[in-house]
Amino acid sequence: MLPELLSNSTYVVSFVNAHAVNLACKNREFFCALQSADILLRDGLGARLLMGAVGRDAGLNMNGTDFIPALLMANRSLPIALYGSSSQVAADAAEYLTRHGAVRVTHSDGFRSSDDYLSQLKIERPRILILGMGMPKQELLAEMLAKQLEGPILIVNGGAILDFMAGRFERAPTLLRRLGLEWSYRLWLEPRRLWRRYVIGNAVFMARAGLIALNYRLSGLFSVGNR
Repeated sequence: MLPELLSNSTYVVSFVNAHAVNLACKNREFFCALQSADILLRDGLGARLLMGAVGRDAGLNMNGTDFIPALLMANRSLPIALYGSSSQVAADAAEYLTRHGAVRVTHSDGFRSSDDYLSQLKIERPRILILGMGMPKQELLAEMLAKQLEGPILIVNGGAILDFMAGRFERAPTLLRRLGLEWSYRLWLEPRRLWRRYVIGNAVFMARAGLIALNYRLSGLFSVGNR
């Protein structure tokens, strides 16, 4: 997949987890931005359960916290840009990449206007751009940049990835990551900030997933009965 992503084209990679599904159900702009992405990667247990409920192969769990550093380390010779989080976190994440052999890394905080980012990218001309601004801001920005930039450029929506690379957040134990339950460890670390997203959000997602699965099964029954 990597050679194709780094061909002479513009690609946008986004991740779909339970939180993304909840946002897409109430934010049409975000839903359209996900649809416009060139590649959507399944992230987490919730998305796996939903895909299984509608008879789809869930494939690999491709969470950005593992995928993005591996992508960047495999392409350290290319110019990289990191946009997101605070100025200090972005700088620390860039320093982490440089310390691990990246040749040219530029960075910016995640609180500027879309036009500011567009102007900066036209000057810096990175080959890989990581957006770590959270949903839905990063996906909406990626959609706009993909339309406005000449490319080639690979744009990856990375959520909290800059905070992880900067050492601000601790990774979950390996077992939780393999099970797609890293969210539970983040909730344990930051309950006040994330309880609404994960406790309420996951309950809402499961209710939605149940309705989708029921609709899928009923549609199958009616289609068989009408034959």
